[in-house]
This record gives sequence, C-alpha cells and structure tokens, in this order.
Amino acid sequence: MDGLLILVQLVLGALGVVGVAASEPSLWTNQLMRVVIGLVITVIVAQIPARNVVKLSPYAYIGVLFLLILTLFIGISPEGSSSRRWLAIGGFTLQPSELMKVTVVAYLAGFFYNHLGDWQIWRPMLVLGLAAGAIVAEPDVSTALFVFLLAFVIMIAAGTTLVRLFSISITAALIAVIFAGPYLSQYSYIGERLGGYFDFRGEQADARGSSYQAVQAQRSLMRAGVVGVGPGRPVYVPEADTDMVVISIGHALGLLGVATLFALYFVIAARGIAVASSITGPGALLSVGATIYICLQAGLNLLVASGLVPVTGIPLPFVSYGFNSLISVSIAMGFIHSAAKEASPSSAPAEVVA
Repeated sequence: MDGLLILVQLVLGALGVVGVAASEPSLWTNQLMRVVIGLVITVIVAQIPARNVVKLSPYAYIGVLFLLILTLFIGISPEGSSSRRWLAIGGFTLQPSELMKVTVVAYLAGFFYNHLGDWQIWRPMLVLGLAAGAIVAEPDVSTALFVFLLAFVIMIAAGTTLVRLFSISITAALIAVIFAGPYLSQYSYIGERLGGYFDFRGEQADARGSSYQAVQAQRSLMRAGVVGVGPGRPVYVPEADTDMVVISIGHALGLLGVATLFALYFVIAARGIAVASSITGPGALLSVGATIYICLQAGLNLLVASGLVPVTGIPLPFVSYGFNSLISVSIAMGFIHSAAKEASPSSAPAEVVA
C-alpha cells in the first residue's frame, strides 16, 4: 500500500477529530472511532484487484439502486425534514446516495475501459439517469448533481468524444427528470438555498435565515487569524461538525489548519494521477475516478464554506462527521491503493466485463 496516502488519510482524520471536537465536543470520540474504521475499510478494499472491482461494479450498482428506491418508500428523515435519505438498519442509518458515488466511479471505470471505441452508450445513460433520478426524488438535488458532475469529469478523463459525452449526459438528465420530476414540486429548499446565497453575496449585514450559516462562517475565520484560537474553544456556526467542518478547523487552527487541508488534498490528487499514469488496465481509470471523486467533493465543500457557491450539503472527505460519507471515500481511497498493485506498464490489458 502507498504509505504517503495512508499518512494523508490519518492526518485528515485527525483534523476531522479536531473540527468535530470544536463544534460538538461530545462527538469527538465517535469521530475518532470512525476514522479508524474508515482506515480499516481502505486496507480491506486495497486487497481487491482492480479488475475484480470493475467486474463486480454492475452488481454493486444494482444493489445500491435497489436501496435508493427502497429509501423512497421506507426511508427515514431528520426531525423537521420531509426528505427521505436514510435507511434504518439495526442501530445504523445507511445513506445509499453516498454509496452510489463510489459505485458510479467503479462502473464507469470498467465500462469505458471496455467500450471507449464503440457506441454502446445506452448503459451509462441508464445508469446515470436512474441513479440521479432516485437521488433527486429523496430529494437531494446537490448529491444528484454531484454524481452527474463526477461522471462527466470521469468520461472526459477516459477520453470520451464530445458527441458521446453530451449524448450520455443529456439523455441521462432526461431519464432523471422523468423519474424524479413529480417529486420536486413538493420541496422548496432549493429556492431557499439559492436565495440565501444571493443574500450573502449581496448585503451581508442584512443576511438572515438561510444565509446565516455562510455569514457566521466568514466571521469565525476572520476572528481565528493565522494560528486560530485553539482546539478547546467552541465555534458557533451551524453544521460546523459536518458540512462546515473546515470552519471548525480554521477556528481552532487558523489559516495554517486550512492550508494544511488544501495541501493534503493536493497530495491525494498528485498520487492518484501518478498511480493512474504508471499502470495499464482498468486500474488506471479506477484510480483516476477515485481521485476525481475525493478531490472534486473536497473542492466543492471548500467552495461552499468560503461562500463562493450556494450551500450544497456536500461533506468534506475524511473530515466531516458523517459515517456514510467516510465509508464511501474510504472505499475510493482503497481503489487507488488497489490500482497501484495492478499490471505493470509492460503488461497486456485484459478484457473486463462491466
């Protein structure tokens, strides 16, 4: 396994513990335990050959899609929310939409390795359309859009032609709208988030309601300065242990803590691309897809925290307090390790069914 990536995952987990402790002191031990479990998941997934990962990806997709549809009927929601995004399984709440992200990565890696030169594109159209439609119906528009964006970037990395790229994207979007369209009229949170964003970008002094989070986040970082106020001081920003955990880290450790986060994700990007460029076979696309997933999600979360884009609810990989997200990105990190063990550049690529 790649020692540098293991170290990066551990440091990100440690920063997550600091951020959670600053916002919700009673939860830091839970976060520490989850970080350890996430690392174990990464180690286990790393032992699975990349070719086996993409072979199993269609079955994983069908299973996760079934869970997404099941969530629409028997899913649970937080108090005061009308959305259904979780399944209660014993004492654990499973969020299938998080698993769908990493499943899409594995499926597309196998598909475009086998079918880049032909026009068998109905499968990714259907795969993306049904997945995004089921997620939108929960409703979780930001995650559905992220899955679309993730797939789009992976297809570009795979060398997909523009005609195929837009054919797949547009058709998948139409399938998603047909599947989820009837559900969207029931929810107004999308407009509220956009309104809060424009309030924040406009008259900040008058920002209220949905823009309150972004305003408080900005003020907290300004007070923290370069070295922060220390990990023992609480931060008063909504969702500072989950979506806004970077604000908690910045509050505790200042600009140095935030800069460390950026540097760690840069290392993941560099190592993931280096692995992909050094091997042949489906592992190369698997490594690229997993790297795009982790770094793209990190980038979107940091943009939200900075107030540059509207609130999306996208967690920060390996750092936010959310077990489902941690499981998903830990699997993705395992994909990068697994890809590094694949065929050497001189090995002949093998056919993979996906």
